[in-house]
Amino acid sequence: MFVSDTHLLGSREGHWFDKLRREWQMYRSFQSARFLFDPHVIFFLGDVTDEGKWCSDDEWEATVQRFHSLFAVPTDTKVYVLAGNHDVGFHYAVSDGRLKRFESSFQAPHVRLITIDNNDDNLYFILINSVAFEGDQCRLCMRAEKELNEIVQDLKQVRTWTRPILLSHFPLYRPSDENCTQYIQSSSSFTSSRFTLLKERYDVLSQEASQHLLETIQPRLIFTGHTHDFCYTRHIGTNGRIIPEWTVPSFSWRNRDDPSLMLLSITTNNERVSHCYLPRESTVFWSYGIGIFLLICYILFGGRRPFYLIAFCFLRRQIRF
Repeated sequence: MFVSDTHLLGSREGHWFDKLRREWQMYRSFQSARFLFDPHVIFFLGDVTDEGKWCSDDEWEATVQRFHSLFAVPTDTKVYVLAGNHDVGFHYAVSDGRLKRFESSFQAPHVRLITIDNNDDNLYFILINSVAFEGDQCRLCMRAEKELNEIVQDLKQVRTWTRPILLSHFPLYRPSDENCTQYIQSSSSFTSSRFTLLKERYDVLSQEASQHLLETIQPRLIFTGHTHDFCYTRHIGTNGRIIPEWTVPSFSWRNRDDPSLMLLSITTNNERVSHCYLPRESTVFWSYGIGIFLLICYILFGGRRPFYLIAFCFLRRQIRF
């Protein structure tokens, strides 16, 4: 199961009531999805916090505890968390301290290989800290590149291995969302701003970094987040092979009216991806509003002696005296 951009609020952004209702929505939605689908592995694709890039260490620890409380899972369910720009900052603003505390809190190095036993064969997931793939030869990028090359070399030593699934917070380069497949897109996403140009190194990875990852990893599938919107697109890999990428929408009502998550059922030869929507926030508000309206109508006009009749009799008595 893939969840993206939960953006748990801190002390700077958002009202306490805003935090309460959005986190309650995510808690109930996540626990319901976990109960219904019973996923073996859950991936959070970055931006689990909203203010990790500037909050203090004490506030960070409190937010991490809230994360584990909201998204609690049974002991036999594995959870993996990727770093996002709201967790550690963009590349130009990231610090060693924020990287270290994120890595310590979620056991999330710059590049990580996850091996999932699938009967006789294994499935491989490569999780990257996309903030570290700027390609400017900085110390952060060089460490990430070194870790990636080591993992790829280790995979090549395995006799029977399937191509890995790449997970990243930032999507791979695309000029805009105009060419995203819309067959399961919600109507709320069709806005005039939907097809604005995406900025390299801000909205998506650079063309150079994206091509490098495609050539080095040669992934089977790609799952990303960051944009808060759904997108299904395809990249051309080595030998002209098609590599599909799914961008997972935000899981929070704060970022969109119709949050969602994605499910992956996969074997060594086949895969199936499902897009699961949560209730719309506007629908929930309308439901509450209609319920309150009907309750008021029942109080005023329902029952043996409607409230309005009792009130009329009381007022008539008062006027007489």
